[in-house]
Amino acid sequence: MTVAGHVLVSVVMAFAGVSGNMFNLIFTIQQHLKSKKIQTVGLILSIISVNNIVLVIVILMLVLSVFIVPTIWCIRPYPFFLRTVIYLMLNCSCISFWSIAWQSLFYCIKVVNFSSEFLISLKRNISTVINTAVLLSCSGFSVFFLPIFTLDLPATDTRNFSTNYSLNATLNATCPNPTFFVKIDEMAYIVAALFFLCPIPLMIMLPTSLRMVVHLCAHTLALRKNQTQVQGSDSYVLVCKLTISLVGVYLTTLFIVFLFMVIRMMEGTITYLTLAFAFSFYGAMSSVILTASNRYLKEKLWSLFCCRKAQEPTTKSQTCETVDG
Repeated sequence: MTVAGHVLVSVVMAFAGVSGNMFNLIFTIQQHLKSKKIQTVGLILSIISVNNIVLVIVILMLVLSVFIVPTIWCIRPYPFFLRTVIYLMLNCSCISFWSIAWQSLFYCIKVVNFSSEFLISLKRNISTVINTAVLLSCSGFSVFFLPIFTLDLPATDTRNFSTNYSLNATLNATCPNPTFFVKIDEMAYIVAALFFLCPIPLMIMLPTSLRMVVHLCAHTLALRKNQTQVQGSDSYVLVCKLTISLVGVYLTTLFIVFLFMVIRMMEGTITYLTLAFAFSFYGAMSSVILTASNRYLKEKLWSLFCCRKAQEPTTKSQTCETVDG
């Protein structure tokens, strides 16, 4: 693909991601203002939308920066702009991933019936627990990734770097690896960051998603004996579709990132635009899934394009949002 093609694809994906998440954010806030209370699902959706907007914009800025300044990865000292971009990319993606994990846990606890006294007690207070966990995740990761601002190229590296780079050559940059100029165990920090981005949230998403699917199957089989109540399973179906779809998008993003890392370690030819595509894909697709699974947002979307008045969700079977309590 040509340089113009790379930039054009990045702009299109950024527009899709920003517009979709901005739509979700605006009308979710509007719904909060109308109800005069913040629901857990709405809080999570708002946090995902905000972080996805920042993530997609930062990715686009990174692509444009590399296009304008091809040697940006080899500049010493590291530009503050570049450190900020890396910080926001890691922080926002991590918060967004964990928000999906907390949403999966929230739905699982709300939907599935438990016999354990501890889980029954947790179910009664799940909104407070998840709200606290989400806010702690936001503040915790914002602090955890602060060492990114100390990244710089090692002063001992004396290699000369060509300034006559093409976009692909630059994105396959042969610059030295940056290091942290604070006293931390770099390997331990990198491993911790990778665990926060992948294995830990995945260990929350997969079991809760599978548990909801099992519960849905059992619930559907039970309702077959009582056809008059089959519609009552609509909310379960929506919740499962939402959770599984978001987990699918998350896993697809991780697969692309993993593929990029493997090819880079094998010294193969792959550009950083692959990472840009992965995170832009995540931002755009997660916004589409959140809109499609929320009846209020779908009605608002139809009202914008088809001049139909949006209706408030009235029952659990009409929307995947569960009532806090």
